[in-house]
Formats: sequence, C-alpha cells, structure tokens
Amino acid sequence: MPFLSLPGAVRMHYDVLGSPGGSQTNVDPTKPILVVLCPFVSVQASELPQLSPGSPLHDTYQIVAFSPRSHGRTTSDSKAQHDPFVSAADLAFAFEALQLPPSPLFAPGSICGRIAVAFTILFPHLVTSLALIGMAGRGAKASREAFRTLDGSMFNPEEPEDMHETLAELCRSLYNEYISVDESDKFLNLLLRRYNPRNVVHNYELCRMSYLSFNVPEDAVASITQPVLLLHGDCDRYNSVQDFAEWQQLFTGAQEVDAHIIPDAPHLCWMTNPAEITSRLSSFLCRHAPPSTPSYHAPDFPAALRRVAQLTSNAKAAQRNPRSAESFSCLSDEDKDEAAGDLSRMREYAAAWQSRPLLEGADSVEPWEEQAMGRVPRPKWRFSRRYDTLDESPRSSTARFSVASEVFVQIASVEQSEKVVDVLDARPMSTVEVQVLPSIAAMQESDWSDDEDSIGHSDRKDSGFVDAVESQPSDIKPSYESITEPLLRISLA
Repeated sequence: MPFLSLPGAVRMHYDVLGSPGGSQTNVDPTKPILVVLCPFVSVQASELPQLSPGSPLHDTYQIVAFSPRSHGRTTSDSKAQHDPFVSAADLAFAFEALQLPPSPLFAPGSICGRIAVAFTILFPHLVTSLALIGMAGRGAKASREAFRTLDGSMFNPEEPEDMHETLAELCRSLYNEYISVDESDKFLNLLLRRYNPRNVVHNYELCRMSYLSFNVPEDAVASITQPVLLLHGDCDRYNSVQDFAEWQQLFTGAQEVDAHIIPDAPHLCWMTNPAEITSRLSSFLCRHAPPSTPSYHAPDFPAALRRVAQLTSNAKAAQRNPRSAESFSCLSDEDKDEAAGDLSRMREYAAAWQSRPLLEGADSVEPWEEQAMGRVPRPKWRFSRRYDTLDESPRSSTARFSVASEVFVQIASVEQSEKVVDVLDARPMSTVEVQVLPSIAAMQESDWSDDEDSIGHSDRKDSGFVDAVESQPSDIKPSYESITEPLLRISLA
C-alpha cells in the first residue's frame, strides 16, 4: 500500500506516477522527480489535470504526490502544535523515507502553498524550485471570534441544512460559476464524506490552517533563493490580488519570480484552466531544471530546528527533539493553548455524532472503495436534488434558524399538498421572508470595508447580512443558495 509510517503516528499517503499515469510505490532514482502536495479538494492525485495520464509533465518527470495531514487518505493524531511548519517536517520525513533527492516542489492551493513555503524555509537544500498557485496572505482571514462561528455551521451543525449550505458556499467560493451542477454535486459529496461532523477534528485542522495567521516573517521568505512560480486567478474571490502582490514582493531573494494572473479564472484555476496552468508550470520547470539528476541528501533536521529558533525568537527551540514533527511548530504558547481547547471541543462533537444519523451525502464511498466492492454502488445523494424525494420538504417547515447564513428564514409551501394552514396568517405560495439577525461577532468586525462587502457571488455581503428579499411570483421556486450567506468567507483550498 502507498503509505509511509512517519514519526508521531502519521500515516502519509503518497502516489508515484510514471509515464503511463499509473500509481506505483517505488521511486526510480535515475529519473528527475517532481514533488507535489495534493490539495484537499482532490479525490486523488491522478485527478489533478497536471498529474493526469495525458499530462506532458510525465514525459520528463516521475511525479511523487503526497497528501499532508488531514488531506486525502493520510491519517494522523491531531495535536495543538500543528501548523504549516509541522506539516513541512512531515514532508521532510517522507523525503527521508523514500530517499528523495532535491526536487522541484509544486503546491496548488492555500494550505499546500503555506506548507511548501515552510518546507523551503526549513529545508532549503531539498527544493530546487517552487511553484505556487492561489496563495493566501500571511495574515488571518478571520478573527478568532468569527472563526468560532464555524462551530454551528460546519463543526457541529444544528441542522443538516446548515452544513449543506455552508459547503455549497465553499464550492461557489472556490469555483465561482466555472463548475457544472453535476461537478458541484460530486465535489460536495467529496467534502461531506471526508469532513462531515464525525470527522470534525480533521475538518477543524483544515480550517485552522486556512483561516488563521501564517507565522512567517518577511526576512524568512526573503531567504528563499530558489526560483518561484506564482500564479493567481483573476476571479479568485477570497485570496485577493493584494495577497498575490504581497508574495511577489516578499520573494526578494529568489533567483526568479515568475508571476502571472490567470485571466477569467477562479481560485481553483489549476482545475478550471488546466491547459494554461500546465503550460506555465512545464515551461517554468524546464527553464530551471538541474543540469543533472541530483543525488540524495538527508534532511538536516537540527539545522531546521535552528531556523525554527530564529523564526520564533526562542533559542530553546533548537534543543527540541529533531525526530518529532511537532518540534518544528512555530505557534506561540497562547496559540497552542487555544488550539488544545478547540481540539477538546471538536473531539466532544465527534463523539456525539457517532450516535447521531450520518448527514445526507456523507455515506458515499471513495473511488478505490468502489473498486474493492466489485459492484456498482447505489446512487449518491445530490445537493442539487436534495428536496426531490423528501416526503416533507424543508420549504414547508416552520421557521428555523440557519446558522450558516445567520438569516432567519420562514418559507411558505410551494405545493398545495405541503401548504401550511394558518387562518390567522394566510400567505401566498412561494413567499420568502427574511429577518436579519446580526451576530455579536459580525458586528464587531467593523474594519471590513464597503469594497470588501461588495466582493462575492451575486454581490453577497461578507458580513453575513442580506437585504430583504422581495416576494417572488408563485411559479418561481425560491433560490435558497441566493439568500444564504455564511459569516465567514469559506475558502479552504
């Protein structure tokens, strides 16, 4: 099986993809290697267009793709020290286990990009070039108070619809309108089966890595001397062009910074614009290919700990155990204490959900599980058709509070058989009433500008507030997606 047993009970999944595109377990040391960090939005490595069997990268490289903690099939114990530098140490242990030589590193997405930057800072001799797509800024996407609101919409949803709505918003935030209904349903099934409340601890780890600050000083980024490819979709809604420009300016020590904004592309531009991304990646790697295949060099873990000591201004960090990935954490004691409290709460949620019904859509199986079953699985639940077979549609229910949107929604029946009888308050069918209920956390985010509020799908407001929705004609069904809005921008990739 393509797994590595690493220090700290980390069982890391990896794929070795050769010319045919098939998955292997052995690395050929005579062929140039491209190391890839697989983002959590990918079902498996071979589904990344740049790694698919027809990709031109296979003509030159043997591709070794790793899934970091809380990604894909990798399993690990969740610990309060976890940050991008801990995942970087995991990757160094994987290099050691497979005897990988210094290699170019390709990291699409916010989380994988942060891990790749941390890895290049701690283990510079293992990276020959660095390719990043869709990088988030170094700062936090949300305050700690706003981050806590994810408890009700994702980590421990009061109603299944709360999580369904939140994940639908995540899909829109990553793909914009560049995704079909079928592809959107497939993506939501992936998120539900991997990050439903029974797996909330790993969901929390992903969100924390994406939302909160990346503790890397400017001079540490400037110390990176490898050539850097930096790509950003011009329609990326949550990682702004200012983030892209900041990184472009921070790589002052790089041999080259090849930076491009991809026209008409969302955050997941490597999925929606594969031809241009693959072409730019291939050209960049070709220009900066080593003259000969590098030989294996063992990771220098003591030197990496000395860099951690510099990053954290803590001389004692250099004396930590070099065989523990958590030793490389750059979190402050305060951050670790807060994460420990969060993890305790997440484990309580997970335990409670073991005895609760699994959310609709979370019972689908992975592709490799389908192959092992030897039969065609039953049809998957689809978000776009979630109301089609329900005996009692949520549209005929009494008023409920949607935590994901922080909007109080009361919807009258759209079919005579579902009509709510109320002699004191008879209402026309297909009427939607919205009452704004601002949260304390939302009101405290006073530093959000009007410009920021206007960014997003269908001019949604990031604060979580929406204007009153006008009554719709009776022959038009209400669009739930258009009136639901999470307090946080949902962007985890």
